[in-house]
Amino acid sequence: MSFFRVEIDGGAWGNPGEAGAGVVIIHPDGQREEHTVYLGHATNNVAEYAALLAALRRLLELQAQEVAIQTDSELLARQLTGSYKVRAPHLKPLWERAQAALARFSRVDIRAVPREQNTRADRLVAEAIAHKRSTLPSPLTP
Repeated sequence: MSFFRVEIDGGAWGNPGEAGAGVVIIHPDGQREEHTVYLGHATNNVAEYAALLAALRRLLELQAQEVAIQTDSELLARQLTGSYKVRAPHLKPLWERAQAALARFSRVDIRAVPREQNTRADRLVAEAIAHKRSTLPSPLTP
């Protein structure tokens, strides 16, 4: 099996403020998907989790088994790998949902990268917020 590569980012203008998420999915054959998710009012950390959850939902739709996820959020990467505890009560349910979704894949690699290596996902965040546009459903609404 081949990996799906994923680049995610989330952000808020104002923190908290208008928020969005960007998701880039690169299929094993090189096909590329780019998605925006407008989140309304949220914090940067909530937006980072929203980006992850939106990406995982799409990957499950694609029946991906092996995924490599990169984020420029060291907090998100370290919470997901267990290096950091999730102390913020409002992030705990998002972390739990992420862990449940991640368990459905046969192999997952999550790593934090410098911002300069995550520029496309970052631009998608700005696009989501500026245009209030979503190409994937928001994972923050039922």
